[in-house]
Amino acid sequence: MSGMAVGRAAAALPWLCPNTESLIRLAEQPTTLTQTWLADPALLALLLRFVPAAPYPANGLFCPAALVSSSLADAAAAFLAASSGAWLSPHTEVFLRYRRFVQRAIPLAQRLATLTRRAVVDQAGAVVSLAPLGWLAVAAIDPGAAAEPLHDPQAPASLEIQRNLWGLDQNAIARRLAARWRLPDWIATILGHLNLPLDAAKAVVANCGLFAVTQLALCETERRGFSLGLTEGAHREWLLENLHITEQQLEECWQAVQSLPPGIPSSHQESNPYKVPLLRNLLRMAAESRRRNGASLVVRLEDRLDQLLEAVAQVGHAVEQRIHEAKLAALAELAAGAGHEINNPLAIISGHAQRLFRTEPDPARGEALQAIIRQSERIAGIVRDLMHFARPPRPQVRRVAVGDILTAVRQDLQRFADDRSVQLEVGSVGPLLCVRCDFTQTKHALAAVIRNAIEAAGDGGWVRLSCRETDEDFVHLIVEDSGPGLSAADREHAFDPFYSGRSAGRGRGLGLPTAWQLVRQNGGDLSYDPTPNGPTRFVLTLPRSLTLDFTDRQSA
Repeated sequence: MSGMAVGRAAAALPWLCPNTESLIRLAEQPTTLTQTWLADPALLALLLRFVPAAPYPANGLFCPAALVSSSLADAAAAFLAASSGAWLSPHTEVFLRYRRFVQRAIPLAQRLATLTRRAVVDQAGAVVSLAPLGWLAVAAIDPGAAAEPLHDPQAPASLEIQRNLWGLDQNAIARRLAARWRLPDWIATILGHLNLPLDAAKAVVANCGLFAVTQLALCETERRGFSLGLTEGAHREWLLENLHITEQQLEECWQAVQSLPPGIPSSHQESNPYKVPLLRNLLRMAAESRRRNGASLVVRLEDRLDQLLEAVAQVGHAVEQRIHEAKLAALAELAAGAGHEINNPLAIISGHAQRLFRTEPDPARGEALQAIIRQSERIAGIVRDLMHFARPPRPQVRRVAVGDILTAVRQDLQRFADDRSVQLEVGSVGPLLCVRCDFTQTKHALAAVIRNAIEAAGDGGWVRLSCRETDEDFVHLIVEDSGPGLSAADREHAFDPFYSGRSAGRGRGLGLPTAWQLVRQNGGDLSYDPTPNGPTRFVLTLPRSLTLDFTDRQSA
């Protein structure tokens, strides 16, 4: 085959044939394939094409029950019978280079996925395993032509040399195969695009986090001397910044990978599957046996089990929410009782201190009495806030324009934001957008959330208040700030009374809990909405008002 035709032939391959051991496992022990796909990229490509994805990718790429389906064995037998020359010998120069490359790149990508939490570990390993798909396809067609780009010492494995020798470079071949084989979008949109800078890739890939993690792993592996020309256009600094990884963290990950034993086992049966005459019959017999034994029933039962587990997870989430609400209700009752008990002795202390201060001639004693009065007033303020949280007044619900709430809150807090050099941005809403709530309570709740955001944003920061209409029943008021966000502990206790993520003495920790209580009393909700690599976001949800009822007309 002429050199320039190799690329076109590779891009037209109907499949890459897995090795003999993989096909035997597929016929005899299909459930073990989930543990061996990293050892055979051709097997991984076959599974991605014909096995449904697992409902929870974090627990594995493939649904184990689907591996015993007769269709998978049928497909492998049909490809084996209808094609030839699509097998990649493990002794070729390209495959040996590939093996050395992925032995480092796969565990590095998996470590980066765990460190950044931007990608599923197994998906990161799969992308790296198939990233050199164009190389593998050319090596299956013509091992000699595939190895030629590796012999140039000036520009080893560059895309330009590949195009000159093959007609198509490895990325172009990988893109065509991913589309023709109908691989899942999360991997198909990445293969063949790993040479793009991150900003350009965002327009074409389905999972930007997965792309960034795998491109950084591939880029670092190539930078360390294992180049296959996969990431020529990548910007390493941009990737580090996007993933919030330091050079030291990346170096630690690389050193950990270097110390690992080989994690990708080699096949014990390296013979060409096309030369094993009974292999096709074994696959057909396995498929027929599974049809007779009702593998489809097993698949349905496994799917049903997945649905039940999902339902259990939802019930668990509901229980956690009820426990949280019960805890706040109990704290409110305790706060109400404690508030009454504290108020009486506090009033006596404050009254006596004020009486003594009026007749005290000694300046030192007068200053001490003033300190007692000030601290008494501070305690009284805490008790008032506590009582407001514990037993807020009954809401006077009526139709309120959302624009009026936003305007009132901005007027109240603009000076507070200016004093702290924080830019307060309030989006505009239509005059007809209304909610049903108590205006005073809702304004107080929203102001508490925004005040919290202003304090978190700090000097030179910003706070943005906007409105989102997602359905006919509720209106969502979104408060975002440029602060550092909430830690895991802050998220868990953000709505607990007296909890403050700031240093001691800088807040009572009653702002968010009181806001939550008021919003819930008005039929809405207040929640923290985590945004990966985005601003800190709280969402205040209120019931939408679409009509003007009789009560509203009277009050108007």
